[in-house]
Amino acid sequence: MAVLGCWGLFSYLRGGVLSGSIAGTFLIGQVLIVVQSVAGVALYLLGARPVEGTHYLYGITAVLVLPFLYSYLRDRYPRQGLAIYSLLALFIAGLAVRGMTTGG
Repeated sequence: MAVLGCWGLFSYLRGGVLSGSIAGTFLIGQVLIVVQSVAGVALYLLGARPVEGTHYLYGITAVLVLPFLYSYLRDRYPRQGLAIYSLLALFIAGLAVRGMTTGG
């Protein structure tokens, strides 16, 4: 997500809009987030628990924030959407780092 966020911001600064390749990469990233969350739920069911409870908050936020933004920006503002999605990708990357530090 960090690379995707940087790629999107670079494209935005060059005057680009949300293209199919970037949108597809966001979809792949979202699928990977969901797969990681399913693995986390499996670990939880097997008895592994994170050190801090905020770990759950980071995971849930990472799963929900991109689809929520997609539902809001769909078919509107393709240029601004690229900037917002890119910033969101950097936010999700931050959530991932933070989640790793609270997971134990």
